[in-house]
Amino acid sequence: MPADTHADAPPSAAYADAARAEYRLLRRLMIASLMLGCAGCFAFNMVDPDLWGHVRYGQEWIEAGQMHRTATHTFTAEGYRWVNHENLAELAFAWGFDHLGVGGMLIAKCLAGMLIIGLMLMVAGWRGVRPLTACAFLLLVAVNLKAFFPMRPQLLSFLCCAAMLTLLEAAFLHWRRPFRTHEPAQLPARPAIDWRPLAFVPVVLVVWVNSHGGFAAGVCIACAYLFGRGVEMLIDRRPGDLPKIAGLAAVAAACVLAVFANPYGTGLVAWMAESLGSPRPEITEWAGPKPSDPIFWQLVALGVANAIAWGFTKKQRDWVKIVILMLVAWQAVSHLRHIAFFALLSGFWTPPHVQSVLSAMRSKAANGLEIVRPAPLMKWAAVAAILFTTYVQTRSLASRLLVLPVASNQYPVDALQYIEDHELSGRLVVSFNWAQYALAALAPDTTVSFDGRFRTCYPQEVVDMNFDFLLGEHGGARHRSPNSGPIDGARVLSYGDPNLVLVDRTYPHAVEVMRQQSADQGGRWSLLYQDAISQLWGLANRYDQPTSPDYVAPDSRSIGDQESTRLVQWPAFPQRRGGVASRPQPEKLQMTRRADERTIPPSPGA
Repeated sequence: MPADTHADAPPSAAYADAARAEYRLLRRLMIASLMLGCAGCFAFNMVDPDLWGHVRYGQEWIEAGQMHRTATHTFTAEGYRWVNHENLAELAFAWGFDHLGVGGMLIAKCLAGMLIIGLMLMVAGWRGVRPLTACAFLLLVAVNLKAFFPMRPQLLSFLCCAAMLTLLEAAFLHWRRPFRTHEPAQLPARPAIDWRPLAFVPVVLVVWVNSHGGFAAGVCIACAYLFGRGVEMLIDRRPGDLPKIAGLAAVAAACVLAVFANPYGTGLVAWMAESLGSPRPEITEWAGPKPSDPIFWQLVALGVANAIAWGFTKKQRDWVKIVILMLVAWQAVSHLRHIAFFALLSGFWTPPHVQSVLSAMRSKAANGLEIVRPAPLMKWAAVAAILFTTYVQTRSLASRLLVLPVASNQYPVDALQYIEDHELSGRLVVSFNWAQYALAALAPDTTVSFDGRFRTCYPQEVVDMNFDFLLGEHGGARHRSPNSGPIDGARVLSYGDPNLVLVDRTYPHAVEVMRQQSADQGGRWSLLYQDAISQLWGLANRYDQPTSPDYVAPDSRSIGDQESTRLVQWPAFPQRRGGVASRPQPEKLQMTRRADERTIPPSPGA
């Protein structure tokens, strides 16, 4: 039998070891609870308005064996070029929902988020960060990412960004420059760059450029990082540096060239330059965060944490990372959609400095104090609290991984069922946030005037007339083509000869336009259906005339303000007449709405 290692140790040493063991147990339980908190953020199961379209386009590509080059499912942009910069994401979504189902895709989405956190933890471990410190900070990162984690192509942007940052950290893991302060003389002045991870950065960008438009941010971050390292070597010139600088320049050039590895070649670059050069005041994700936004205070907390960590750290500050962080932070406060990139950079670069600040505070507070074992009552109370929190988190996480609910008081579930029941079809003007739902649910019989693909497949003039209808002047916050003429909310009602209009009643301008259209011009439009959130209008000369084959009798119309609170499993397509399931049928869920299943804001989001 091995001898007791503490047999000859003084009682104080054994006592300290026992205390450390008990604190270690508590730390492990806290780490598990923090990781479950991160998983809960990534299990966010609010439906994205564009998900229906992404899955539909991917399925059509798989069925046809080729990618569409011109706009589909629309009557206002037939034959117009379609620059689909999210093709790999749409293929992944189509394959995933066809083979894994809703639950499988929700689990995959959550695992993708946890993979990002896992990469951050791995990099933090390389830097010597304690797991509990890293997990606590990464929970704040996950909270900032939560709002950006519905099922959408941006997820591939986040995965590619995390992979790229991991490779950069691996390549420059031991990077030190002698001109920095606090450089220990005994350390090597300049360890060699590990070129192997750097070689894969352009490969990641090739995947990224075919997955989501966020690749533009990735190229900028990668090139800025490599440029910064090259500047460091130019400032601290040493023999043998020029070949390394040339190597970094070659990697940066390869990152830029990766942008052209897409089905459109230079066409994608030209479209991106044109699109990003035009403001998007109508799209909420391109607006700056406001205190009323759910993400605002999480961003403030992350910004304050970064400022404290980088401002009071005892570790060396990396000016390259600081400059990039500040630039991305500027973009985050300018555009909501860039908050996610600020969170990702923070997760990879800030934990070592968080630990430095916390270690200094802990050392100062514990100076002269002895290690004390927690009292049994306190210890078991803490364990019980952590276990109870873990239980609640686990139940919440499990429930979110089972359903992707479509709320009938947010989406026109009942209006689409009315359209299906009454065999209505044709050319539909539909509110922006509902367009891809209607497009997928009613295809191929019905096409739409405009949808969330925005400028990728619609001329600016078509974009303008649809937002003229939806928003009007929008408080003067509109960007329109000079060829669109003055704002005219009714123009979209005649362009391309639509016969149906589906209005979101939370847009008062669109409701007022339809009210005027029904009263003016001899009542050109007639109300066929209305509930608490939607109105369906049809051409009066088509649906009001008893001699018309499309006539809808007054007793067949449903006009009211009834509010439905049903939650229906995605895709929530209408049930076909006669029970024919040519589309997936909705599965009614007996659920209550949770607080975080927020309604879509009144202004359209991308």
